[in-house]
Amino acid sequence: MTPPIEAQPNPLNVTESMLLSLSQTKPWARLLSIVGFICIGFMVIAGAVNMVVFSKAHMQGGPVPGIMFVVLNILMGVLYFFPSLFLFKFSASIGRLLNGGGAADMEAALSNQKSFWKFMGILTLVMFGFGLIGIVAAVVIPQFARMAG
Repeated sequence: MTPPIEAQPNPLNVTESMLLSLSQTKPWARLLSIVGFICIGFMVIAGAVNMVVFSKAHMQGGPVPGIMFVVLNILMGVLYFFPSLFLFKFSASIGRLLNGGGAADMEAALSNQKSFWKFMGILTLVMFGFGLIGIVAAVVIPQFARMAG
């Protein structure tokens, strides 16, 4: 755990070069956040379509293994929402900062950027763990199947 940072006078001045870098980062962060929200919309639509298709299949007495697609669409939508939101808030805070905002806008931008990277880092570790479990399962399960058969 990181030790708390005490508030101290900071002689750091925001330079024109820093502001230029932020202004050039803002449209890319905004673009990626909007694309993320659009993808979430497609996932919701796909989930709704899958739900209708699979409920009709179930009403006709067919198997419904496709419910995993619905769950996957919902899960992916939730996972995409948070990084998209953090990027959107990051770009909005940069916009306020560039339009004469102060330290609070810089703090908000950096806080949202931190949240974005923290979320992505945790998600990466979780996905890496699932990948390892999948590899182990792909090796071990056939071995058990051979011994049982």
